[in-house]
Amino acid sequence: ELERRQRMAETPKEALFRLYNPVFQILWDMEFPALGNSNPFRIVIDKDTCVQMGVPDYCKVIAKPMNLTYVQEKVENRSYLTLQEFFSDIELIISNALTYNSDPRNPYHVAALEFRKRYRKAAKRVVQSVQQKK
Repeated sequence: ELERRQRMAETPKEALFRLYNPVFQILWDMEFPALGNSNPFRIVIDKDTCVQMGVPDYCKVIAKPMNLTYVQEKVENRSYLTLQEFFSDIELIISNALTYNSDPRNPYHVAALEFRKRYRKAAKRVVQSVQQKK
């Protein structure tokens, strides 16, 4: 009963946050052994940093850079207005990684496929939970 009352007092943004934050945490916490147990999807690569990151052509190839650090800022600020908005940012991270690292043997490509697999599994659970509540 207490949980039900707390949810009734919850704002729509907070309710939405409760849905996407667990997905975000799963993706943020991922580490990839082939990449030194790091998570390259947290790294900010944009027009200001691509040369120093060793990928000078990145912003010529990728029109709209996206990474988990940008997403984290939006998550913490409760900036997402819809679940689809959150999903779109995550899917852009995946699309960018697969586009820029197109060789299937590239460790970043392999990491992007694992990231996508984990994302799809977590997103599917969220979508199913929303559908069950309808």
